[in-house]
Amino acid sequence: MAPSAWIHEIVGDDFKTTVIEGSKDHPVLADFWAPWCAPCRILGPILEKVVQHYEGQVHLAKINIDGLPALAHEYGIQSIPAVKLFAGSQIVEAFVGVQPEGRIRELIEPHLPNPDAPRVEEALALAHRGNLREALQILEMLQAAGSRSPRLPIALCFVNLLRGETQKARAQLAELPPAALSDPLHGQVSSLLHFASLLESELAKMPPGLAHRLSVGARAVLSGRAEAAIEQWLEAMAEVRADEREPLQEAIRSAFPLITNEARRLDFQRQLARSLH
Repeated sequence: MAPSAWIHEIVGDDFKTTVIEGSKDHPVLADFWAPWCAPCRILGPILEKVVQHYEGQVHLAKINIDGLPALAHEYGIQSIPAVKLFAGSQIVEAFVGVQPEGRIRELIEPHLPNPDAPRVEEALALAHRGNLREALQILEMLQAAGSRSPRLPIALCFVNLLRGETQKARAQLAELPPAALSDPLHGQVSSLLHFASLLESELAKMPPGLAHRLSVGARAVLSGRAEAAIEQWLEAMAEVRADEREPLQEAIRSAFPLITNEARRLDFQRQLARSLH
């Protein structure tokens, strides 16, 4: 093994410190291997080369399963080499067997610290406050500069939905990289698209009174006022006929991902549960 401050031989109980805690600061590749495993001897140098390329942004933890069988069992290792990528103390990617260097980099890069990340978060904060024009300007500037921030594509999709650019957002959604599917923002994008579709076609099939309630709420959601929409729908639950309650329930639940304040979301969920009984 090449000497490096970024490559660690796991012994004893230092897995938690090196991998679990360490991955809060930088992604960590956990390589489960054994000296008798020929494919392991092929993959090992490839992993080391990848880690050296990133110069400290990624670390490698090598776990000899012969010496640490309990750890291998804990992580369900049945075939080696087996590699799990940890970020934020969680497994975010995994593969078994020898993989080419390029493929390993593809798995790592969405989880690397990105210098543009604060600007993307700034744009999202502006969007949540209703300043969509400035939010879009920041994101399009980053896009034009060739930013590789992993949240940039889905952030653009989110802001375009709030701006009413539904077709553009749908096209962007179809082109999102796989890593974006696990982003919490993906749930918010899906929620907004649900309400856009509701306005486009679904309301015509409903009774006029119910359609009006859902239309007003959906437009509020799409303008960034999901809390107000949920409050109105919860009030309506006591007023509508029994056969009209289910579409309101679906609308309320579909809007939950847009409530970023966890305490507020839990309160809405409790109110909905009470309204059903």
